[in-house]
Amino acid sequence: LLDVASMHPHSLMAEALFGVRYTRRFREIVLGRIYIKHEDWDKAEKILDGKLKPFVDKLRAMGDAERKSQGKNLANALKTAINSVYGLTSAKFENPFRDIRNIDNIVAKRGALFMIDLKHAVQEKGFTVAHIKTDSIKIPNATPEIIQFVMDFGKKYGYTFEHEATYERMCLVNDAVYIAKYANIPEINGKHCGEWTATGKEFAIPYTY
Repeated sequence: LLDVASMHPHSLMAEALFGVRYTRRFREIVLGRIYIKHEDWDKAEKILDGKLKPFVDKLRAMGDAERKSQGKNLANALKTAINSVYGLTSAKFENPFRDIRNIDNIVAKRGALFMIDLKHAVQEKGFTVAHIKTDSIKIPNATPEIIQFVMDFGKKYGYTFEHEATYERMCLVNDAVYIAKYANIPEINGKHCGEWTATGKEFAIPYTY
């Protein structure tokens, strides 16, 4: 399972949807969230003209457990702003982020067209694409070479793929519903090794799961 990190925000940035000045500001918010998630305080305190520095200073002074919790809250606050902006670009009501020429959601369409190109490119390499959706692709019997190919393919379009999981087995019911068992690969699956994971309404019902 290979997943694009923050697909819609990166599509928005690639299209420079708000013009140079404001797209740059949006990019700084996206980067700020990444820096905080990775606890890169030196970079985080410099972006947005130093507006995050007071928060970063407080995080630096905390103990490990509290810093992890409060850092997550700050990253989630930025994520809320990022996702709200994307939603407003395709809203039907008037707002500062809406462009009336954007009649069919250019941000989502760019990502969808990229994923279609990726699907065909992987198939041309002789691999099966078991499942592909908004921002992720699942390739059975994936080799390190095809994983690297996907990651390099994404970079050409401004996307970064993450190797989110490797499953030992998987039952795909339709385009949105599946249940899968994590393979015993600690460096990829971490604490989830051997666990089952379910996506979709059917398997969310406890006794069905």
